[in-house]
Formats: sequence, structure tokens, C-alpha cells
Amino acid sequence: MTEKERREYWACLALRHCPGVGARTACRLLRIFGSAYEALQERQRWPEAGLTPKQSAALAGGAWRTSAREEWDRARDLDAAIVFWSSPAYPRMLRLLPDAPALLYCRGDLSLFSSACFAVVGARRATQHGQAVAQHMARCLSACGISIVSGLALGIDRVAHQAALTRIGKSIGVLGTGIDVPYPQANRDIFEQMQTQGLLVSEWAPGTLPLPGNFPVRNRIISGLSLGVLVVEAAGRSGSLITARLALEQNREVFAVPGPALDARCLGSQDLVRQGARAVFNAEDVLRDLAENLRPYGISPENLPEGEDLPIPPRNEAADRPARPDPGASQKRKSTPGAAGHHPAPAMPATGAGPPIPEHGAALLERLREHGAEHVDVLAQGLGLSAGEANSLLVELEMWGLVRRLPGARYEVKA
Repeated sequence: MTEKERREYWACLALRHCPGVGARTACRLLRIFGSAYEALQERQRWPEAGLTPKQSAALAGGAWRTSAREEWDRARDLDAAIVFWSSPAYPRMLRLLPDAPALLYCRGDLSLFSSACFAVVGARRATQHGQAVAQHMARCLSACGISIVSGLALGIDRVAHQAALTRIGKSIGVLGTGIDVPYPQANRDIFEQMQTQGLLVSEWAPGTLPLPGNFPVRNRIISGLSLGVLVVEAAGRSGSLITARLALEQNREVFAVPGPALDARCLGSQDLVRQGARAVFNAEDVLRDLAENLRPYGISPENLPEGEDLPIPPRNEAADRPARPDPGASQKRKSTPGAAGHHPAPAMPATGAGPPIPEHGAALLERLREHGAEHVDVLAQGLGLSAGEANSLLVELEMWGLVRRLPGARYEVKA
């Protein structure tokens, strides 16, 4: 790093680790002052960005320095590029988000950030048919020069990455762990392949383990990098639906493969179609719908090589069963914290019991009942939590149907 880059990196870490300053607040400072370093230099002007004296005092107090220094030390000998929000290399689509990360750790081909990107997400326990559909769509779109974005989970994510890497568009994997932590272990081969043939991206500190709350938070990057999101096989309560909802909030296009009418594994995809998502039957559907957005990249349906685009593979009886999992995956899941995929499912409560309330959950729900809808940063301050802890808690409560996310990262109790 140059001296200027070291200053910017330390300033980004200061914002990340400062109590009460979440991703959305940090991004607001970046937009106003142009860089993290300038934001720190102009701290006396933070009220112009809507920050409170308490937030400014938290930075001045320096309590953030210990954890920031730990991250700095972990990154010192890291074999990865660090791309700042203020850098020309930062992906243009992602920079538009109101909660864009201040920095990204990256391994692989950074030029993919300037490609047209499209996300393919879906079930971890996908059927053979679902995997065939994801492979087909990823391969066809990548053959046109579109980079396929996904979360490096098992199932749909894995096959989408693999198929895209065989064509010119290649693939971008967004991690819910540190850039140096392959997860799940069953995907170590594709993790290593992505470093040399595609691109791996993480906003988390090096060494970050696969904590369950990290995965739904990273989903905003999957959709944020992309012109659109395709959901393949999603049940009624699925982390892929969080990615689709985030895509809608980010003004991205949402597509879904509907699946059989009575298949519980496709209920989430069917709901997306009922809510206005575009039902997809071949890659040309996506290329036509995104034609205006793809034109600046020189991509059109005519770019699809002859013989690539066929109708989505027909379902057969064998494909109705979930694909056979990795033989060691069960044992690996028992020994590794967190869970794979876009949102690891929490343990189901006993029959007749209500959903389990996580630590601090009762206090958060009570606050929302008393105060009404509140921004995640306000909730974090009110409960004495870090922004990351509050985000993880809210996502878990949302998955249990106890809270509802509103536009602008605000939450309310779900009636």
C-alpha cells in the first residue's frame, strides 16, 4: 500500500469499528466527504451528515482502536487486494447503495467489477433439476460476457459459479466469511478455483468465521453488484428471498424460475412471480428484459452463441429428489460454526412452541412496540449493540416472522 492507501484503510477501519456507526451511516459520510480519511479529518462537520454528538464523541473516545488494530494486523500479510469506496476500482453498481461497504477484500480478477453482473441464487439443498437450471442459465449468460454473482454456498450457488467459470463472463463469489476462510469446506475446490479464474469478495475482516448473521448481511452485496437477480428453487422461508427483497429495494430486476405448482421447495419462487418478478424460461428472457441496461456493455440477445440457449431442461422423476449431499458435509456442518448458504436456518422449536427468541431479541421487540418503526442504527444505539450485532439480530427475527423490514433499513414489529 502507498501512504495514502494506508491512511484511507485506517480511516475505513475507524468507521467500521466506531460504536453507533453502521454501514449506512458510514456510507453517508463517504458520500458527503468523498473518502473515509476526509470524513475523519472533517469530524466537526458530522452534524451536516445527520450524525449525533454521541456518534462523534464515540470516534473521539478511541474505543474502536483496539478492534480496528486487530483487523489491521490480520490484513498486514494478507494475500488480497483491498478496494476502498473512494477508489476508481470500486464497483460502480455497488457504490450506488446507501449502505455500500467502505472497503472490500478481494482475491482474483478485479476487472470483473467493470463487467455486467447478474446474480443467480437459490436453495442449498437443491434438486438435480434445480441445479441443472442454474447451470444452464449461468452458462448461457456468462457466454454473453455477463459475470455471474452468487454466494459460494452449496447447491444452486456452487453450480452457478462452476458453470459461469467455463465461459467468458466468469463469476464473482461474495463471502459471508473473511476472504481467507473457505466455507463450507465442501466448496474448498470452487473457492480455490474462483481465486484464479474468477473473483472472491468479502467485506468482513480477515479470519472472520462463518457466523450465521453474516450471510444475510452480505446478500446486499450480491444484489448490489448485479443488474438483476434470478432465484432458482426457494422455499417459503428462504435466505434467497432476502436477496430478492434487497434487489427490489436497490431497484434491481428480480427473476424467478417458478417450478411445479405444488412443490414446497418452489413456493418462495412462485410467490416472487405473483408479486411481479419475471418468470424465466430461458436465458433470452433475461437478456431481453435487461436489454437497456446491457447495451452499454455491448451485450444483447444476439450475443448468445448459437447452440447455447435451449429451453430450461425438463424436470424428470429423479430430479425431483434433492441432489445427494457431499458425504462429509454433515459431519463438517457439526464441527463448523454457522451454516452455509444465504441464511442458515435456525433450529426449529418444539411442536407447539413459539419461535426461539435470540439474546437481546425480547428487548428489541419491546422497543419497537414502544417506539414504532426505527432505523437499524437507532436500534443499535438504543440497545447498546454494535451495528453488526443489531443487523444479525434483526435478520434472525425477520426470518421467524417477528419483525418486518421497511424501506430505508427501518424495522417494525410484524402484526
